[in-house]
Amino acid sequence: MRQTKKLTLSAMIVALGTLFMVLGAVIEVFDLTAVALASVLVAFVYIELGSPYTWLVWISTTLCTFILYQHSAMWFIYLVLFGIYPILKGYIERLKRPFWWPLKIVFGNVAFLLMLFGVQLITGLPFINAEETFFGISGKALYIFTWVLLNVAFIAYDFFITVMVRFYMVKLRHKFKKLLK
Repeated sequence: MRQTKKLTLSAMIVALGTLFMVLGAVIEVFDLTAVALASVLVAFVYIELGSPYTWLVWISTTLCTFILYQHSAMWFIYLVLFGIYPILKGYIERLKRPFWWPLKIVFGNVAFLLMLFGVQLITGLPFINAEETFFGISGKALYIFTWVLLNVAFIAYDFFITVMVRFYMVKLRHKFKKLLK
């Protein structure tokens, strides 16, 4: 595929990813789903175009979403976790299998910490106050429960990306190959 086609395809993916995320920011029940769908587009670019274009799509989609709808934190969530994860997942899964999950979980927890500190920095409010109780549950227990839930959601997201990539490779890639020549 020529460079012009690769750049054009990357620009179209950036536009579609930005559209998903802006729609997700406007329709608030669609927000995390939209970010996850935009990240599947990054995985598509990783498969079809390779590394430099994938990084370009990730950062361009983040910047376009920030410029168009900076009032939402979706661009930050995409920047820190959802947009970069399909790229890193591709690199991690080139390693030997025993290293996959420890590296993925470490990345997920670092991304959660970055999001947590980013939200606290922007809003000035703590995520969960450890000294307070909520419905009879201590803040510390709620914090630990939330962290465990985030890790479970991250594992489900990893599974979602894997299923979507397999679906693309088995069912759709041969149809897109003709268009991508």
